[in-house]
Amino acid sequence: MKRLLLLTVGLGLAWTLQDQSQVPVQQDFSPEQVTGHWNTLNLASTDPSVIEEGGAYQCFMTGIALLDNGNLNVTYFHRQDGKCVKEFYVAEKTGIPGRYTFEYQGKNYLTFVAVTEDFTIMDLENQSEGNTLIVIELHGRTLQARKLGLEPYKMHTSRRGIVPGNIVDVSLNRHSVKRMVG
Repeated sequence: MKRLLLLTVGLGLAWTLQDQSQVPVQQDFSPEQVTGHWNTLNLASTDPSVIEEGGAYQCFMTGIALLDNGNLNVTYFHRQDGKCVKEFYVAEKTGIPGRYTFEYQGKNYLTFVAVTEDFTIMDLENQSEGNTLIVIELHGRTLQARKLGLEPYKMHTSRRGIVPGNIVDVSLNRHSVKRMVG
């Protein structure tokens, strides 16, 4: 029984160490850096079907608010039954600044990989029924921020094993989202 417990702890530590090496957290992260309005510019995934039209992760983030308890309230729009629906997700802080968790089609680990005044790169790792899905999002304060964030974004997607063909520029789709929500 002790061996099983030690093995479980060891595997858990190995997974944690692997996760941290593959998903670097923005140094000196402060949640105030990411609060406010955002435009979704690019989406990438290990499974491209989830970021295609109608896919579960084809969403457009519009803002992040810092809650009193340190969690983040993240606002997204996505299509549901042909309509644009506004959703709120509460990302719960963890012991690592810049890393959060939330529930959406399983457990999601949200890591702020890069944060500047102009753009942010968010790494989402979904764990559901023993499967892992990775979605990387590039958001900008303006649509022009894509130029600044695209190179670090591509470097991170490559680090996570996402091929260039699984990266989608969704910045032009934002105009249709704005029309749907008024």
